[in-house]
Amino acid sequence: MSRQVRRLVVSLPVLALLALLLLAWAVYWPGRHGSFLFDDYSNLGTLGDYGPIHSFWKAVAFITSGFAGPTGRPVALASFLLDARDWPAAPLPFKLTNVAVHLLCGAVLAGLLRALSRVSGAAPRRAAWVGVLGAGLWLLDPFWVSTTLYVVQRMAMLAALFGLAALWGYVRGRELLAQGRVRTGYLGISVSLGLGTLLATLSKENGALVPLLAWVLEAWVLRRRLGAPEGSGFAVWKALFLGLPTAVVVGYLLRSAPGLWSGYTGGRDFSSWQRLLSETRILWSYLGDIWLARAHDGGLFHDDVIVSTGWLHPWTTLPAAAGLLVLGLLAWRARRARHPAWVAAGAAVMFFFAGHLLESTWLQLELVFEHRNYLPAALMFWPLAWLAVPESKAGPRTPLCRPSRRWAGAAALALLALFAVQTARRAAEWGAPFRQALAWAGEHPDSPRAQAYLANFWRAAGNDAQAGSLLERALRRHPNDLVLLINRAGVACDENVAPAGLRQALLRAAAHAQLGNNVVQYQVGRLISGLTGCTVFGTDFRADLVAAALRSPQGSLPQVRRELLRTQAGILLARGDAQAAYALDLEALRIPGLPPGARLVAAAELGSAGHPAMALRLLDAVPSPLEHIGGWNMGTLHALWLRHVGFYQESESHMRHVLRRQIAARAASAVSRTAGHRTLAPGAPPS
Repeated sequence: MSRQVRRLVVSLPVLALLALLLLAWAVYWPGRHGSFLFDDYSNLGTLGDYGPIHSFWKAVAFITSGFAGPTGRPVALASFLLDARDWPAAPLPFKLTNVAVHLLCGAVLAGLLRALSRVSGAAPRRAAWVGVLGAGLWLLDPFWVSTTLYVVQRMAMLAALFGLAALWGYVRGRELLAQGRVRTGYLGISVSLGLGTLLATLSKENGALVPLLAWVLEAWVLRRRLGAPEGSGFAVWKALFLGLPTAVVVGYLLRSAPGLWSGYTGGRDFSSWQRLLSETRILWSYLGDIWLARAHDGGLFHDDVIVSTGWLHPWTTLPAAAGLLVLGLLAWRARRARHPAWVAAGAAVMFFFAGHLLESTWLQLELVFEHRNYLPAALMFWPLAWLAVPESKAGPRTPLCRPSRRWAGAAALALLALFAVQTARRAAEWGAPFRQALAWAGEHPDSPRAQAYLANFWRAAGNDAQAGSLLERALRRHPNDLVLLINRAGVACDENVAPAGLRQALLRAAAHAQLGNNVVQYQVGRLISGLTGCTVFGTDFRADLVAAALRSPQGSLPQVRRELLRTQAGILLARGDAQAAYALDLEALRIPGLPPGARLVAAAELGSAGHPAMALRLLDAVPSPLEHIGGWNMGTLHALWLRHVGFYQESESHMRHVLRRQIAARAASAVSRTAGHRTLAPGAPPS
């Protein structure tokens, strides 16, 4: 074989991978015109908090402003600066960048699967083709459309990207150790896992699972084929780089374990134990969606999932749990299987389970989200690709594999084509928001969120009657659902007609709201602010809602009470009762744990309403909390940075200057009016 032919043969897998990446870009292209959704607004809105980001201090302020998880996810936030540096912004650049990140994840996964296949005994050419096919199936799986085209899920995608890169580097480093290149090998596995885990975790917290995923690869593939490096150094290294991080994650989980038997709900409609039971069924649903490319469009609304309240309620809970146990035992036994395809299958299953350890156990998160599978499913198609790609003519042919080659190859190619078609169809739905809302509401008729989401589109189209009818039907099924009630109140305000019982239902919902949950607190705040200027429920209804929320089970929590009192003060200020508003502001700002900028916002509201002296008095009455910023979280780092650059200090200095000027101008105006009155003779007309 000539050198040119050999080069062509070697480069064919690379060309095939490039073709798959181009195909993926093409099938996602129809989704580029979609809109921002839900958490996009809360996470990206801070792009405009300090004006256009044209300086370093503003960039750092945005990167440290995250609140979506314990780490604040600064790496993911930094990536959004590639697409916009002010808010509001157009969604198109964000979505295209997300697709590019998805393609990059596919390319890195191809490298990882190639390395694993080579370690498992495949010839270099076969290993390359296995990597391309396994990554291509994952890349085109329609299950990732909602992850890729939902802008804020770049957090999950970047965690996967850095995690996959770390694992690829780890496998390569282990190969170097097996070749006796000790120094280079240890440097490779240490830097790969250390840096990769750090970047993945700072993109999204489940990146902390990367060392556990590396242990799965070590136990199922690497130790079997490469053996353990000589000496005791590798055992120590594993304890530090794999064992210790995994122990920290397990310890974090165990902190919440008492909630399993205490009935802890965390503001959800289910307990920790009920969530754990429900996840046994949900994991099977995930596996079905990953492999079967079902005709439904997936989406973001899963509040219609039936919660498992016992092993037989619903009855599928016990079989689902037993099935997972059997699947786990089979995967464990597959570690010692003779054929690499079975080993790959076992590794894929355990990788999937390990990747769900944080988000699919008993932590009180939402029950279902498709993006949680993005990294855990990375090895899912590796076994099929191994079976589908034949050995080279010079390679061994095992009796086990010969009969399976034809059907495995046909199945892989058919699945690849089906995935591409389904992904293009789903992406087209994501590119047409109204059509998407109709599809989601149709697929989830028992989801209050899906019905409320569609109702918003009908309202935006000016069809309040259709929106009201849709919400009324949903409320008959879910009479106490806060999201439905909020949207129904909006329609009532638009039409200036409130159906019987809606006012009392809203007050009842506010009085029983689990306001310790950030989402519920946001929803109640949205309800109250959305009623500004609406009199269909009475002129004092907003104040009545705040009073009801203060009586809620968690209305006395410091942060909740502070926000409600501040809302109440705003209502009174709008009515012209500045003294009462001032008293409530003072009470709210004296609650411990005051955020650094809260007193400035309250003073600004008083000043803007025409009460500069009162605003100054409020600033003087409430000490600045800048010297008492504490804690170990991203919120603290954000506040410390703004204090460091003088943002709070300069803002307060400027505000005081403006308020004093307003007071002086008013005093001068009053003196001028008084002098003018004195120059007029009693009873004489003004000149």
